[in-house]
Amino acid sequence: MSEMKQLPTVVPAIFKYLNTNTTYAVLRNAEGLPYHNKSRDIDILIPRRQYEAAKKDLAKIITNSDFKIISFFESERICTFVCGKVDATTVDLVQFDFFFHTSAYGVILLNAEKALKTRIFDGNIYHVTKEFEFLDKYLYLKYIGQPYPAKYSELEKLMFTNSNLNSILEEDFGLRNYTDLKNLSTKDFRKLINARNRKLFFNKHITNKLSFRYHYLKNKITPKGYSIGFTGPDGVGKTTVINQIQLIYSALYKKIPLYHFRPTLIGNLGEVAYSAGLKKEVDRDYSKPHRGEKTNVLSSSIRLLYYSIDYISGYFLQIRKFLCQRNIVIFDRYYTDIICDSRRSRIYLNYKFLYWFGKLFIPSLDYNILLTARSETILARKRELDEEGIRRINERIDYLADKKGYKKILNEQTPEVAVAEILNYIFDNRHNNNLKRLKK
Repeated sequence: MSEMKQLPTVVPAIFKYLNTNTTYAVLRNAEGLPYHNKSRDIDILIPRRQYEAAKKDLAKIITNSDFKIISFFESERICTFVCGKVDATTVDLVQFDFFFHTSAYGVILLNAEKALKTRIFDGNIYHVTKEFEFLDKYLYLKYIGQPYPAKYSELEKLMFTNSNLNSILEEDFGLRNYTDLKNLSTKDFRKLINARNRKLFFNKHITNKLSFRYHYLKNKITPKGYSIGFTGPDGVGKTTVINQIQLIYSALYKKIPLYHFRPTLIGNLGEVAYSAGLKKEVDRDYSKPHRGEKTNVLSSSIRLLYYSIDYISGYFLQIRKFLCQRNIVIFDRYYTDIICDSRRSRIYLNYKFLYWFGKLFIPSLDYNILLTARSETILARKRELDEEGIRRINERIDYLADKKGYKKILNEQTPEVAVAEILNYIFDNRHNNNLKRLKK
């Protein structure tokens, strides 16, 4: 069972505004709000017109609370603000999900107005009654053919004898009680919903389905997730920094895909050559990433083209899928590592040529973090590279540092300091972009 957590000041500020200016209700997990809660993901039911009138004010409240809007997502059924704040070496995240109705694939299952008519004020916030808390999730899962989660079994038990629920089911669906609803197959439930929608509110039914398709395509074309890549000399502390950033994001994101160097849609070049009989043996001593001999221009070019196939195909077949799901994707090294560390990739081509090749052909990440430190600092932490090797990598990092999409971070102090600087950079950039979207 999750413990109650103290919520940041932006949460009571948002609810103070909502209490005065809108007709809303928290959909679930209302206990303790707006000061404490088990989750930092807050679901709020609100009429769409009221949300549209309020969203710019909500953005101002978030900004005035010293939070950044690090993700902003809109569809026909929901609008989401993911907010983040970096304070010295601590990071706070909170998410507001504004729902306009219960729907699936553009098909309206339950209107917001009915739930909002019976909302309850507990002295601090408004929340829906138990039957609407139950129906919001149950109807959605029923329509898409997924079982109702066992963790909500206590709430489900209450529904078998809930007279208010039976009244809703009879009025909206022509069903006598929850048992009738539960016994319907997904196929029969969909037929019931679609027949009801065509009969009672045909125009709204068609409009919402068209809106669903529009937003679905729009969010596919411009995904609302984002990608972060880390490059730097061995011993600079990339792993520690990445682990801390993953931990911070995990407060809101259940899955944070982490890749090493490339998507690996195709196998290691040496292994592929060995399997094809072009190579007699494979060096699998991965504990020494700089062990390989220097390659000539032809061999380096073959490696570059081979890895490029993986970057391009892997991005569109794997990475983009996660970004469309609004996930954060992290790379511990990416194509940038080929530019900076030729010994590791064994691609000994001019680093300026590699930069322009990547700019033209390799899908770019949203944020490329160039994590480095002084040679003495790195050598004191880990002696995998000599001073000349570190100097060469830092020279190429300096070349990239002023290019668009790259950010040089010096990791000379604690990892927490570097993490705060990285997230400040990302949060500021995303906030500015999202404010522009909100003004449209």
